[in-house]
Amino acid sequence: MFKSIQVKLVTIYILLILLAMEVVGFYLMQSLEKYHEGKLTENLMINAQLISDFLLVRHLTSERKLLPSATIEEYIKQVAPTIKYIVVMDEKATVITSTDETKFRKGSRILTPEVMKATFGKQADDIREDPETKKSYKYLAYPIKYNDTLVGILYLIASLEDIYETLKNIRIILLTATLLALLITGFLGYALSRTITGPIQEVTKRAALLAKGDFDQKIEVKSNDEIGKLTDMFNFLTGQLKATLEEISEEKEKMEAILTNMADGVIALNSEWKVIHINPAAQNMLRLEGEQLGENFTEKLMEIFKIHPEDFPKAEQAPQEKLGKVKDVTLKAIIAPLTAEGKVTGYILLLQDITKQQRLEEMRKEFVANVSHELRTPLTTIKSYAETLLDGAMDDQSVAREFIRVINDEADRMTRLVNDLLELSRLDNKEVKWNKRPIRIDYLLREVISKMIVNARKKGLRVEYDAHGEIFQVFADRDKMEQVFQNILSNAIKYTPEGGSIFVKAENKENWVQISIKDTGIGIPEEDLPRIFERFYRVDKTRSRELGGTGLGLSIAREIVQAHEGDIKVQSKQGQGTEVIIKLPALV
Repeated sequence: MFKSIQVKLVTIYILLILLAMEVVGFYLMQSLEKYHEGKLTENLMINAQLISDFLLVRHLTSERKLLPSATIEEYIKQVAPTIKYIVVMDEKATVITSTDETKFRKGSRILTPEVMKATFGKQADDIREDPETKKSYKYLAYPIKYNDTLVGILYLIASLEDIYETLKNIRIILLTATLLALLITGFLGYALSRTITGPIQEVTKRAALLAKGDFDQKIEVKSNDEIGKLTDMFNFLTGQLKATLEEISEEKEKMEAILTNMADGVIALNSEWKVIHINPAAQNMLRLEGEQLGENFTEKLMEIFKIHPEDFPKAEQAPQEKLGKVKDVTLKAIIAPLTAEGKVTGYILLLQDITKQQRLEEMRKEFVANVSHELRTPLTTIKSYAETLLDGAMDDQSVAREFIRVINDEADRMTRLVNDLLELSRLDNKEVKWNKRPIRIDYLLREVISKMIVNARKKGLRVEYDAHGEIFQVFADRDKMEQVFQNILSNAIKYTPEGGSIFVKAENKENWVQISIKDTGIGIPEEDLPRIFERFYRVDKTRSRELGGTGLGLSIAREIVQAHEGDIKVQSKQGQGTEVIIKLPALV
C-alpha cells in the first residue's frame, strides 16, 4: 500500500497537519490553562483583599482579635459567590467562621502547607485534588495583618472545574478542527498528488506498452512544469527508441539476408565453442539437417577441421585456416576469435567450398603435364630420327625416306596440338570471330557425313543418317559447327571396331534442334563420364595417343556449342557404345 507515491504524499500531508495541530493545540491549552489559573488567582487576591479590609474594619476587637459573627458569613457569600469555600481563621489557623460549617468546623485547626505559610505572615496558594470529591481546587491562604501584625488568616478555596470544562470544550473544538483540517488536507493532498502521480502512472503504463513492443505511444503534455518536461522527454525518448529499433531491425534483416544468401558458410560459436548461429550455406556444406545441430555438433566440427581450442589462447590470436573434407567436398575454414574488452567472447568460422578450385588446380597441373608430355613425345621422336639421319642414315634412301615421313607425321601431330590449344585459348578469351547466320543443320550433317564416309568405310563401318521431317534452322557459325560434328564423328569412327555402326539423327524438340551421334564402339566407363569434357582427358591414354588424338576435341566441341547457347552431353556404357547429344536453339 505504502509503495504508492500518491499514498505517501497524502500520508505526509496528513502527518504534517496533524503534527502542526497537535503542537499548536498543546501550546494553546497550556497557555489557556495558565491564563485561566492566573485570572482565578488574581480574582481570589482581589476578593481576599476586600474581605480582609471588611474584617479589619468591622470585626477587629481592641485586643486585635477577629470575632465570629453571622454577618461575616453573609458578607463573604455576597462578595465572593463564585468562591466555593471561604474560611476565616485566627492567627493560629483556628477556624472562626466559614461558608461550610460541616467541612470546616469552628474551633478546628487547618494545617495545610499554604495555611502554615500564612501563619508566618506569608501569602501562599496551591492546586490539588480533593480526596473526597476527586475534583481539583485552587487554595489561597491570605494573611490578615493590622499594622504588620498577623491578626487572622483568610482561606479561599475555588473550584477549577469550570476552567477545566472550558478547556475540555476548547479541546473538543481543537479536535474537531484537527479532524476537519485532516479531512480537507487529505482531499487536497489527494488532488495535488494526482497531478504528480497521474502523469507518472501514465508514463509507467505507456512504458509497459513500450516494453511489449508497441512504440506508437505518445502522452499529451498538459503543463510546463517538471512533470510536463518529463512527459515531453518520454515522447522524445519514444520517438528516438522507435527510430533506433527500426534502424537496428533493418540492419539485422540486412545481416540475416546477407548471412542467409551468401555463398560462404558462416558459423558463430560462443567462448565455449557451442554453436549460436549457422547459416544455410554452412549447413549445406556440412551436409547437416536442423535436427543434427545437437550437443555433438561441436565435436564433429572440430574433428572435420582438426580444431584444437588450445590453439586459440589469446584474444589477439590471428585468424587461422583449416582444411576439412565432408564426403566428396573439400572445405576451407577461416577461424577468427571475437573479442570484447581484451577477452575472447566467441569465434567465427567462415567456410568456403574449395572443391572446384582444387579440382581446377589439379586440372591445371594435369593440363601442364599433358601439354608437356604431348609436346615432348613428338619432339623426342623428331630429334632421335634427325640424329640418326645425321649419323649416316641419309645415305640409305629407303631408310632416310621413312625417317623423314615419321618426322613429318610428328610435326603434323605437334601442329594439330598447337592449333587445338590456340583454338581453346581463343574460345576462353572470347577472341573468336563468329560468323553466325541461319543454317540448316540437317544439310550440314549430310556434308560432314559425305566427307568422312570414306574413312568409315575403310574400317568397314556402317553410317546411317535420319532426319525427321523439315528441321528448323539455327543461328550458328557453319564452319565451327562443322568442326564440332567432324570431331564427334571422328571419335565415333576411331573407337568403333570394324563392322560396327554409327547412327546420326536430327530432329526438332519444341524450340530446339537436337542432333544425336551414336556408335556401337567400345564405350566409356561410368566413372570417366563426368570428366570426358576435360582438356587432355583420355579414357585410354595409350590407345588415344596411338589413334592420333590430342584429348582436346570434346573440350573444343563443348566450348563451341555453349557459345551458341546450346548444350552437349555424352551417354555411354562400357562395351555398349557411346551417344553424343547436341541441342541448339531453333529459329522458330
